[in-house]
Amino acid sequence: MDSKFKIEEIRKLFSKNKFQETINKINELCKREVRPADLSCLSGVCKIIKSDPTIDEILSALSDFEDAYYKEKNSNVGLESVCNYISTCILHSNKYPKLFEYLLKAKQIYDDAEKKFSYNEKFCIAGLKLHKLILDYDKFREINLNLIKRNTKHLTSLCRWAFINNYSYKWSQKDYFNFANDLKKSLPFYNVKTVDNLSFNAEKKIKVGFVSCNFNFGHSITYFMKDIIKNMDKEKFETHAFDLGRYGRDNQPISEFKDKFDFWNELNDRNNQEVINIIQKNNIEILIDVMSLTHPERIGIFNNRVSPLQISWLAYCNTVGSDNIDYLIADTNLIRENEEKYYTEKIIKLSNIWSTHSGFDLTRNYQESPLLKNKYITFGSFNNFMKISDEVIDTWSKILKKISNSKLILKSSEKYNYEILMRKFEKYGVDHMIQILDKKNFDKIEDHLNLYNQIDIALDTFPYTGVTTTFEALWMGVPVVSLKGHNFKSRCGESILKNANLDHLICSNKNEYIQKTCDLTNDKIRLIEIRKDIFNNILDTDLFNNKKYVFEFEKILLEKYKNI
Repeated sequence: MDSKFKIEEIRKLFSKNKFQETINKINELCKREVRPADLSCLSGVCKIIKSDPTIDEILSALSDFEDAYYKEKNSNVGLESVCNYISTCILHSNKYPKLFEYLLKAKQIYDDAEKKFSYNEKFCIAGLKLHKLILDYDKFREINLNLIKRNTKHLTSLCRWAFINNYSYKWSQKDYFNFANDLKKSLPFYNVKTVDNLSFNAEKKIKVGFVSCNFNFGHSITYFMKDIIKNMDKEKFETHAFDLGRYGRDNQPISEFKDKFDFWNELNDRNNQEVINIIQKNNIEILIDVMSLTHPERIGIFNNRVSPLQISWLAYCNTVGSDNIDYLIADTNLIRENEEKYYTEKIIKLSNIWSTHSGFDLTRNYQESPLLKNKYITFGSFNNFMKISDEVIDTWSKILKKISNSKLILKSSEKYNYEILMRKFEKYGVDHMIQILDKKNFDKIEDHLNLYNQIDIALDTFPYTGVTTTFEALWMGVPVVSLKGHNFKSRCGESILKNANLDHLICSNKNEYIQKTCDLTNDKIRLIEIRKDIFNNILDTDLFNNKKYVFEFEKILLEKYKNI
């Protein structure tokens, strides 16, 4: 009776958010070795749910979850414990990098639990997050496919399935198209006014709205958009930003970006119906999606006819599937004539680049190729590590083996378990030639950009090519070797290099990618000349010619708007 009374008391304390008192009572009742699994799990939850838990509290919570799982691995308590273990590692790993060491144990627990819970959606979603962080692409894809086959209704899982296939060659563009047509059946509808009932004045400026969750400081979207918005003709267009992002204290949208728009709407605390109501209240005539499948919880906005003309641009370089997204902005290099049928949107093909970059408000100073000082070649890639596919690792490893005494510098915009990535290179015997830099040491944009001064040749990823990193490398004068692709997403590197007048750095296949890279390294005089030419001429190319881009961008908007 006394034990039951204490357990009830413990539960009451927890329900009143008295977390430390709950932990104390659990410890008073019994030691962990003889503690019931549900109390171990509760103890762990209390330690991490407190505001700003210490690393010792987090590690103790992980021990609690592990204890609870192995005591009742086939029960709901076991399920909750393994999910809590994974989410704790992920949630706090940015602040405490030591937690990345525990991801491998999380993987062991997950593999053990999978025999029992592979049917459970919550368990699978936890597994997706785990295997993304440990860069296990094949397992990530297997789990997501399992959810798809079980007809998941979880929109994030559905959108993730489309997104993850950009990282490999497993899908053709026809596969994306077929899936997009299925995906639209799961996109929500909301109450909207018919566009005929909205008030538009032909004598006034056309109201253009840009919707995104990524208008925060430092996000690549802002570097592409800010000068485009700045240079739009304010006599013809009235620009509205609809900011749906939930940002941290240190990455709010900055005034320099916000001031480029005529109107700025902060709507992160509004649900989709409220956002739609506000857009329609503002009588937006052209609504531009700058998020798409990257934010599944918001893409439903564009599944509705909110504005007369709705366009997808910049954020997701592939088809979305919604019947109410009229156009996808691409360029002549990205989508071939016979491929347009595999995009649900009509394709707008700009004559040059699909989007320009604003560059950086920093003084450019030419830096000689580091090989002159180092006496060896340094390769580099600052792409998200998820883009470093097995094919990429195989290709890069062959290059490193061919170029003796060479080095490859890697840095990702997201945090991962670096040890796991190194193990992939270790299989090829080139791990000693790899240097991985931690993003937290290069938070300032100038520190990040200066890293390109350490690189002789930037190696692009494939099939998911770099975009921001390629623009950055070229702005700094670093040549980039890229591989041709099979659809919009995989041809971005090709389009950038063509518009930079660097066609000779585009490769048709992996063998040519290896050969061209090796040829560059063996002809050091030519490599140095290419670097100088890029630095001296890149700002005069279409990559950074925002005024020229805006002229065509506005022309297209006017043309499509008049043809509604």
